[in-house]
Amino acid sequence: MKSRIMLKPLTAALLALCSVTAQGAEVSFAPSSLPSGASEMTRVHSSASVSVTGADGAARSLPLAYHVLYHSGDVVGGWPAGQIVNREGKPLMLTSYDESAHEGQGPFYAKGPDSNSLIEQRNGKQSAYYLVTHFEYDTDAPATGAAPARVNLYGKLPMAINVATLKQDPASGALQAVSLKNVDMKSVDGLWTPCAGEKTPWNTHLGSEEYEPDARNFERVPLEAMNAYLGTSGKLTRDGGANPYAYGFITEVRVDSRGAGHIVKHYSMGRFSHELGTVMPDRRTVYLSDDGRDVMMGMYVADRAGDLSSGTLYAAKWNQTDGSNGGKANLQWIRLGHATDAEVRSMIRSKLRFSEIFDFVTAEGYQQNPQRFAGYRPVFVYGGTGGVTRLEYLKLKPGMEKTAAFLETRRYAAYLGATTEFSKMEGLTSNPADRQLYFAVSYAEGGMPTGKNGERPQNDISLSDPDGALACGVVYASSLQPQARDMLGKPINSRWVAGATRALLTGRPNPVADSHDKCDPERIGNPDNIKYSPQMRTLFIGEDSGNHLNNMLWAYNTVSGQLTRLATAPIGAEWTGLAPVVTADGYAYLMANVQHPGADDDLSKYPVEIREDMASHVDKRGMVGYIPLGKLD
Repeated sequence: MKSRIMLKPLTAALLALCSVTAQGAEVSFAPSSLPSGASEMTRVHSSASVSVTGADGAARSLPLAYHVLYHSGDVVGGWPAGQIVNREGKPLMLTSYDESAHEGQGPFYAKGPDSNSLIEQRNGKQSAYYLVTHFEYDTDAPATGAAPARVNLYGKLPMAINVATLKQDPASGALQAVSLKNVDMKSVDGLWTPCAGEKTPWNTHLGSEEYEPDARNFERVPLEAMNAYLGTSGKLTRDGGANPYAYGFITEVRVDSRGAGHIVKHYSMGRFSHELGTVMPDRRTVYLSDDGRDVMMGMYVADRAGDLSSGTLYAAKWNQTDGSNGGKANLQWIRLGHATDAEVRSMIRSKLRFSEIFDFVTAEGYQQNPQRFAGYRPVFVYGGTGGVTRLEYLKLKPGMEKTAAFLETRRYAAYLGATTEFSKMEGLTSNPADRQLYFAVSYAEGGMPTGKNGERPQNDISLSDPDGALACGVVYASSLQPQARDMLGKPINSRWVAGATRALLTGRPNPVADSHDKCDPERIGNPDNIKYSPQMRTLFIGEDSGNHLNNMLWAYNTVSGQLTRLATAPIGAEWTGLAPVVTADGYAYLMANVQHPGADDDLSKYPVEIREDMASHVDKRGMVGYIPLGKLD
């Protein structure tokens, strides 16, 4: 079924099937079928279409098709895509040892392309296009020597950001990658596990570093992934090795007129498992999601518009008002502190250790002698890569409030009473016209469902889950208030503060019992990447699901409430890098990447005929690409 409407009057818009008005053009989507058979399930599949009706009434219909700009390892203009390099820019050839004492053999071309920012630089009537793409991880590699094994590479390598120069066909709008460069990471000590991101209102790429290294663990153990980048193998921080406190931040990349990228890390935005930051229309307020289990939600208010180098950091408190159907709550905000990038960078350079910030005792140790540990507070949070999520007791060292706020942000937020029961908090995006913030909780599990709090010292989130739907994920919407105060009653210097929050979209269990899909394929399953297009009034949703064999790409019309399936990814892959773009000349694109297709980990729970036989037909290289949406004029 396909329909077309105009946004005015509103009553007509409410009857639409994913149809909106954009830049004088009317846009509508018709849905895709589910993939059928190995040939469709092992590739990007879509039978959807987009229709655009111009201001002159002329209609154009375009079948949706995924266009690959490059694959991981493709040589574009002399440089391999996703190439992992050391501090000197030379290809890395070995990883550290895995649990079976095997080294991975390079060269390494990361198969996990994630965030995209299409940077358009206008010179008169001419545009130059640069696509900034960062790579989350590589999947595996052969072991060195005669060992037949393959080495799991997750968390064993530094990562990369590519800047691709794109050429646009002025007649069709088709894009082509003509050259590629790595962003030089020396100034920021290398890049750790980047995840999602977005283009800022001032035309830069705002990226992230996810699953930050647990500094308590890496106080005693070398951080070998980043030692490989620095050339300091086997060394602890105190001996000149990689410092865990140098990783876990929001990054920003500016592209110059020659297509070279220049990176900074925004240390004043806090250190945790950043999925991404999304900037509000004031160019100062930034929402920060925290990917992992038992994590927080952050908000940063910069001192100056368009400058994220200094500001005030907050953590959310979930005050629940309804636990049914994904839940409702009012968000309040706990002020963690104010800092500049330079201040926090100086803390890192001083080689501070976790044990200089907090005193720590296990739950077992505390329970054996509570009097000895008077003044310690219970905390249950994700500790980062290399750590263990468990109940622990912490006591802040004297004078370490600011250090804890910006280097141990999640632990400090929990210490002050912020909510740290969120599970797999992923994508963030905003709808300025309706003053809505959207965020995805991919798996609402752990301490979020009622009765599952366990040892957690707080129980802020308590969602009813009679049929197990929360495991299929939730997209939430928060109203953005023009005036708000923090939990101490002090005004927050922003007119875009998230408050009343409700579940907007939920998944549900599959009613077909013998299906490979545990979640209903007609609903979202474990939403991850989300991006809103104000021109199309559409929320695009990409899945990273263990409950849909083929992860899906959706369009949700925020006017009509209609959810439309646009495409499916190959088995074992997820959709990443979503970025709806309308260029100055009116061409519309949905930038989108396919990450780790056919990955063994993602297919491990499926039958052998899928994880081996069908997977053997998947091209396992990551794909960076886009879906053309026509010209909006």
